[in-house]
Amino acid sequence: MSLLEVSGLEAGYETGQILFGIDLAIEEGEAVGLLGRNGAGKTTTMRAIMGADLPRIIDGSIRYRDAELLDRKSYDRADQGISFVPEERQLFPRLTVTENVHIAASAAEDPLPAEEMFDLFPELDEMRDRHAKNMSGGEQQMLAIARALVSNPDLMLLDEPCEGLAPQIVERLEDVVTRINDERGVTVLIVEQNVATAMAVADRHYILDEGRIVEEVTTDRLREDDELRQRHLGV
Repeated sequence: MSLLEVSGLEAGYETGQILFGIDLAIEEGEAVGLLGRNGAGKTTTMRAIMGADLPRIIDGSIRYRDAELLDRKSYDRADQGISFVPEERQLFPRLTVTENVHIAASAAEDPLPAEEMFDLFPELDEMRDRHAKNMSGGEQQMLAIARALVSNPDLMLLDEPCEGLAPQIVERLEDVVTRINDERGVTVLIVEQNVATAMAVADRHYILDEGRIVEEVTTDRLREDDELRQRHLGV
């Protein structure tokens, strides 16, 4: 039994259908990449798994620990151990770093100690009283991950965590995600436009193209197969 299993998922918006029969499975403890060009359906897949108001589910199944999720609200999915770091981060901009972390912890059934987040992110420890709106993009992303991790998830969904960030910050986030997976045992599903980052943190990958999964590949194959990367990812 996989930790997460998506079968025949079809979903879309008022503007039209985006996903056409998505099938994927993630085992407990894995780190898996979800790759594809812009508009391929990566974010729609993540939002469907988390149970966001959009997209609209047309057909299919999303099972977590062999229990169907489609009839459950997003907060119910969070209570079951799924956390989501959306592309837009969704921090509370007028609250401090500490307040953002504590609010996330207060909403969780079995949260981790907030101090563990500051141990993982010494950068945040130095700015506990800073408002989120006054942080850099990289600092905000660290806070978004810390806020998701403090809920003590079994599965973390990361949507474009390194988009628009400086290379040194990208390397720092790669290290953090790897530690979360390796040391804490949190299963990770990461959407990344930066293929190098996806290869740095994930063992295998699903590649989306026009709402369909067209390849399932290991990191080694993705790294070695130039033609595959060019054909599906343009890199």
